[in-house]
Amino acid sequence: MIQPAAELKPILAWLDINILSKLYINPIATAFQKDTSIVKNAKAHSSSYYSVRVDICEFFRSINSDDLIAVLNRECHLLPSWVADSGFYDLISKACFDRESKLPIGYLTSPRIANAVMYDIDTALVKTIEGDFNKFGRSVLTRYADDFVFSTDRRGACKEFVKTIELTLSSCCSPKLVLNKCKTRYMSRKGGTTLITGLRINNNGEVGIHANYRDHVRLLLKLFSSQRLKQEEMNSLRGHLAFIEHADPGFFTKLAFKYYDEIARIRSHEQ
Repeated sequence: MIQPAAELKPILAWLDINILSKLYINPIATAFQKDTSIVKNAKAHSSSYYSVRVDICEFFRSINSDDLIAVLNRECHLLPSWVADSGFYDLISKACFDRESKLPIGYLTSPRIANAVMYDIDTALVKTIEGDFNKFGRSVLTRYADDFVFSTDRRGACKEFVKTIELTLSSCCSPKLVLNKCKTRYMSRKGGTTLITGLRINNNGEVGIHANYRDHVRLLLKLFSSQRLKQEEMNSLRGHLAFIEHADPGFFTKLAFKYYDEIARIRSHEQ
């Protein structure tokens, strides 16, 4: 992860608000967007029996400045006329990309650029699903950064989708992306193996924290309560609690009943 220089941050913020925010983004993109979250991403698939998760190799690094410029040219009607000036293209390329013209992880503009550049691919996949896959029942597709999740009630449709996305990516020149096949995971809600953006969907279609994760957090709280938690684990526990409060409020409430004082001290930085 690369952090931009302090003097670059205001420029990135200006570009994000005044230029990048105007570009088209397909609704299946559920990361880095307003009113979206990992919970919403998982819940979109909670009623499906079968799902598959596919990952893109080197997602951010596969996107370069030429990919963004192609989008700016195509969607110039959404932007001020001076954006088409070659000097502006040079500015945005140097500001938002690294020295190799690759999209850096850590810049506040990178998520928006990634979603904008993915618009054509996202849209092509949606059209295919709405046309071919939905003939045999409802199918759902979301993309959370580099993770596509496709879900359906039809057995065998997930393998068909993997072939479809491979064909779509191979036929697209900008951006040039490749599936990370070793991370492709076929899942079944019936078998209790559906994990989407870190959340588990159980047999009843309920979204929540995985049992192993719950046990780990309970252990950390117990160690803290008995003053045996290492100092370097405090920030980790604080982060876990924030994640659980957002992703699984019911479980967080149970923790708060049992460890109310401990959670209050953790959040107030007290020992």
